Amino acid sequence: MDYLISRKHYLLLFLVISLYFLNLGTNQVFAPNESFYADAALNMLKTGNYLIPIYNDHIRLAKPPLLYWLIALSFKIFGVSSFSLRLPSALAGSFCVLFTYIFGENIAKNLGLYGAIATGMALEFVSNARYASPEVLFCFFISSAIYFLYFYLKSRKIYYIVASTISSSLAMLTKGPVGVLIVGFVGFWYIVFENPKLLKDLKLYIAFVIALFIGGLWYIEVLNSPYKELLINKFYIENIKRIDALESDPWYFYIKDTIVSFAPFSVILYLFFLNPKILKVIKLASVWFFSLFIVFSLIKMKIPTYLIPAYPAMGFIVGMNAMTKKYFRYMFWILFCIGLLIYYALIVFILPSIEPYRPYKEMGYIIKLYKGNKPVYYQGYFIHQLPFYADATIKKFAKNSKPGILITETPCEQPLWKGYVYTDSESRFLVFLRDIYKFKKGNIKDSKFKRFYICNYKSPKTGP
Repeated sequence: MDYLISRKHYLLLFLVISLYFLNLGTNQVFAPNESFYADAALNMLKTGNYLIPIYNDHIRLAKPPLLYWLIALSFKIFGVSSFSLRLPSALAGSFCVLFTYIFGENIAKNLGLYGAIATGMALEFVSNARYASPEVLFCFFISSAIYFLYFYLKSRKIYYIVASTISSSLAMLTKGPVGVLIVGFVGFWYIVFENPKLLKDLKLYIAFVIALFIGGLWYIEVLNSPYKELLINKFYIENIKRIDALESDPWYFYIKDTIVSFAPFSVILYLFFLNPKILKVIKLASVWFFSLFIVFSLIKMKIPTYLIPAYPAMGFIVGMNAMTKKYFRYMFWILFCIGLLIYYALIVFILPSIEPYRPYKEMGYIIKLYKGNKPVYYQGYFIHQLPFYADATIKKFAKNSKPGILITETPCEQPLWKGYVYTDSESRFLVFLRDIYKFKKGNIKDSKFKRFYICNYKSPKTGP
């Protein structure tokens, strides 16, 4: 690996990476996933318990804690804010783009540029690089592990297999054993097609076992804690039950979804059949993409983010199309310009415009101002952001609840706060924008906005 970044490519890479940082802290925490990571990471800082993520007094063992740790570190260094909450994801996206560029340029001139741009501008990638979720961090560790493995197979230098092992174990600490399994699976099939004799290399199997061991240290610690049964149950649901039992989506789900998720370059990706020879030229990318695409298509439960670890491979396929066919090259740069304009318009104008309809920080401030040592309750719809912004555990209200602060849809005399809150998923962003439009036009009933009150709950007899 001897190729770094060409000076003439700096600006193009900067434009892509800027999409992850521009106005990153403009929006308050989104529900529900960002709320989980924000409150749990803050709890780690307050309690010093970095082993067990806790959100609103609930144990969260669905995913390993690496992203929680990185967010807690970001909070520690930069202060508690939505910017520092999302910073680890934005940095992971940036490193993924740069690693993809460097790897591709070492394979063929300009392949890294095209691959990095196509990967870094994919709609699902940009969305998750600006969001506190493990998807882009996972993609970074998976892709870097595969890159280092490739360089080891070509050079036989031991430090590459060490780097691949570390990256694989960090992928496991991000989303579970699937991190090591993906790297092993892609590596195995690449060796089968490229040079089967390398399957005799004992170092590959030792690296696989070591990666599982390092990534499994957190699991070992939790299994020796009082939360053993909860971890086993969550592990089964997250890593086994999803394969065949939770939900069932059609086998062609990713064929349709990728058109949107990998936009704006999905059209060039799917036109590879007009230029099939490229798949032999970039054999690693072909094996990487098709193996994950087929495996995830066979799993019954399908989620768009599952395919993000294949995005760098998809970017290289797009890049080879653009490099070998002039009309694809023209199409690539047209889509690049249009995509940038749309993203910048969304980030600079649309995202800030939704904040007046998201009063979570204001509600949290009111709760902190009045709660003192009193408990905080919710009645009806649970607003996921409030444990973080109120810095409080919010319990479900019951008839025998002690006096405290109550968040409710039922009007009360002299409320501490009243206003409208959106009660559907904000992650369905176009639906959210549509409902904001309805709300602004006065069609509140169909907008899924509901009026909430923050009240002083006195006693079962007197009520709010």
